Amino acid sequence: HPLLGARVPLAGTDGMVLTGRLGLDTHPWLADHAALGTVLFPGTGWVELALHAAHEAGCDTLEELALEAPLVLPERGGVQVQVTVGEPDADGRRPIGMHSRASDAAPDAPWTRHAGGTVLAAGPGRSETSESSETGTEWPPRDAEPVPLDDWYEALARSGYDYGPSFQGLRAAWRRGAEVFAELALPEREAGDATRYGLHPALLDSALHAIELGVLPATGETQLPFVFADVRLHATGAAAVRVRLSPTGANAVALRLADAEGRAVATVGSLSRRPVTAERLAAGRGDGQEALFRPEWVPVAAPETVSAQRWAVVGPDAAGLAAGPGQSTADYPDLDALGALAGGRPPELVFFPVFDDRGADTDAAAVHEAARAGLGLLRSWLADERFAGSTLVLVTRGAVAAGGDREAADLTHAALWGLFRSARSEHPQRLALLDLDGNRRLPAGLSPELLAAEPQLAVRSGRLLAPRLTRVTQEPTRPAPWSADGTVLITGGTGALGVLTARHLVTRHAVRHLLLTSRRGADAPGAAEISAELTSLGARVTIAACDAADAGALEAVLAAIPDAHPLTGVVHTAGVLDDGLVEALTGPRLDAVLRPKVDAAWNLHRLTRDRQLTAFVLFSSVQGLVGGPGQANYAAANVFLDALAGHRH
Repeated sequence: HPLLGARVPLAGTDGMVLTGRLGLDTHPWLADHAALGTVLFPGTGWVELALHAAHEAGCDTLEELALEAPLVLPERGGVQVQVTVGEPDADGRRPIGMHSRASDAAPDAPWTRHAGGTVLAAGPGRSETSESSETGTEWPPRDAEPVPLDDWYEALARSGYDYGPSFQGLRAAWRRGAEVFAELALPEREAGDATRYGLHPALLDSALHAIELGVLPATGETQLPFVFADVRLHATGAAAVRVRLSPTGANAVALRLADAEGRAVATVGSLSRRPVTAERLAAGRGDGQEALFRPEWVPVAAPETVSAQRWAVVGPDAAGLAAGPGQSTADYPDLDALGALAGGRPPELVFFPVFDDRGADTDAAAVHEAARAGLGLLRSWLADERFAGSTLVLVTRGAVAAGGDREAADLTHAALWGLFRSARSEHPQRLALLDLDGNRRLPAGLSPELLAAEPQLAVRSGRLLAPRLTRVTQEPTRPAPWSADGTVLITGGTGALGVLTARHLVTRHAVRHLLLTSRRGADAPGAAEISAELTSLGARVTIAACDAADAGALEAVLAAIPDAHPLTGVVHTAGVLDDGLVEALTGPRLDAVLRPKVDAAWNLHRLTRDRQLTAFVLFSSVQGLVGGPGQANYAAANVFLDALAGHRH
């Protein structure tokens, strides 16, 4: 299931637990469901999880599901989700519960309960045919009056319902007294995944949008689903349905969903709602401090005595790296020479220095050249069986910000740290990284054992430092306010991250002038809907076709920003993936991933460094810090962004 990854039976009982992970990174369509400016996991998502759990337990009816607490989805990272199904009672009724906690939570961290209810198998007389007959095949009913839907989602936004394109599924509607009949369809991006769901949450949620057309009296409050009762799924995988909504109480409705031929898809015996406030949703967000980490370099102890060993230094810069106290090294121009002259068995440690004196006076072409050279080195090293018992140590100088450094001095080779981190996750013990300060000498205490335990080291003022992710405990600094009159440029502005950021800037920071760029501009899928949504929230939106990696095109777009609303912020979200193990990566595949990150970010930096900006934001990835199998190119691109952000700051 797209939202659940595992099912585990509970030992000694007839119960089970289903687990999964939810996040805007893995399920970007969820970013289009928000209330009062807060992104929430939809109530219909809990219904989908409950129906799937019921099916796994041999049940076909969700008797009741009460939504107890909203699940606020974090902007970064994700949440673990558990759906528990208990043992059946004498009537076959099983309890069901739904909980979540942060995906990086400590093992003993508490879980938050979001929903609970019961599931059971259908009793006598609960056949699909009897349910289907309630739907009817005359469509729309001849005595129903059409309801105009022009600007309907803009009206919902003014009432606190912030639905993005993925959740704007209401296509047509008719009204007959207090009943509403509507046609719903998923947008193209989600319709392709519909068959993986019982009933896609965005499609069922769109049915609820028709409640505001007159099924229930208007209250002037933002209301969210509270209790679903008597829910059954008759057909799976629908991408488009029609629905009949009718009132069943003072604040409850019944829903009958059918396909184009009138065959039943799903029925909801009753759905009740309750009002929600912005304060309650804000409380659900928490302060986020327990989930916030940052990289720090901490001192590590080197062995007091190291047995004398002869190591190799390879590459064009070999002569520039000196041996440390008690060390002996031999220089080789390249790996072929090392393999031919090392006397059969190469030394345990082979150092490959890459030094650059340009510092920040570099460019994207130099970064590409260095990354390609690094990839070639990796592939040659890993392919040569003569080096299978040795560790290749890439030696840089100032490519990371460690110790008291304010920034990485060598932007050209910073990306190599991401490249090698990911490669090492694929080939443990074969690779290591060492960054020196101004002294081009190997540090005392270095040994194969130390590099096996600490494969990433930096030397600062004679001390050995190793990277750690540490929890942030202090209060974050309050950023400068964003200008309401200035223009904020968002690259990749029509993608999931770009839209999420734009919505956040408009609703949380009162940004009113947005320039969204992407390669296809206004022709990008969903661009019109994105513009309409942000406009309804009070922003003036320009969508432009521009490849930010093309310096000339970017310069032209920046020049077209009106003087009345000058550029005051840059957010770079563009990026692509082309995953593959390092042995399968090629120069073109590396360049294709570097280009939208490295080239575009460098162009943005160069063309805006003399402007008075409130913020210059680069979307990076944790993969650059921790490395990940199959993403060496992506990690390299993101580590360059980290280094550029440090330099720019």
